[in-house]
Amino acid sequence: MRIIAGQRRGHNIDGPTGNDTRPTSDLVRESIFNILGELVDDRLVVDLFAGTGALGLEALSRGALRAIFVEKNRANVGLIHRNLTTLRYEDRAIVLPTDAFRWARSFVPVDDEPLVVFIDPPYREYEHRPRRVSELVEMLIGKLPLYSVLVLQSSRTKGAEILPDPDAWDIRRYGGTQIAIRIIEPPTEEEPLTLDGKG
Repeated sequence: MRIIAGQRRGHNIDGPTGNDTRPTSDLVRESIFNILGELVDDRLVVDLFAGTGALGLEALSRGALRAIFVEKNRANVGLIHRNLTTLRYEDRAIVLPTDAFRWARSFVPVDDEPLVVFIDPPYREYEHRPRRVSELVEMLIGKLPLYSVLVLQSSRTKGAEILPDPDAWDIRRYGGTQIAIRIIEPPTEEEPLTLDGKG
């Protein structure tokens, strides 16, 4: 595995050693960051279900200010720490060895600065507990500061049904992978009704 662009472009990072972790492919990772563009610059990024940490590490290389990696698997936590050391980003990141669902329930923003949150749960979560994933996404939409960005990865055949307000998402498909991106914007104000019922 490698960092695709930015400050650490071309640097290799360690990939998973077992079959339990499904890292985001280079093609999908590059596509995500091409879509996000400058939205990661100087922002805090959160990499949920971080696995190897590839998305958060790529964000740091491309100008993110800091990164939080949330990963409960101990082997993957060690892997993320090694990759941070390899890229010399230890001072710009925190690795939380905890469950992403638990983290989301307790998360409270420290200020009004927008974040970028990557959500890449194991595909079995969509198969067996889709409502749980949907509740996590809804929770983050309600908690994150305005203009934060959510990036949700799923298989091509799963994921669309768990999106709150599906029309608010930019959905792209790459092979067997689906990426859904949403910027949290203020609700649009409807034109007030006059007494005759017309706007």
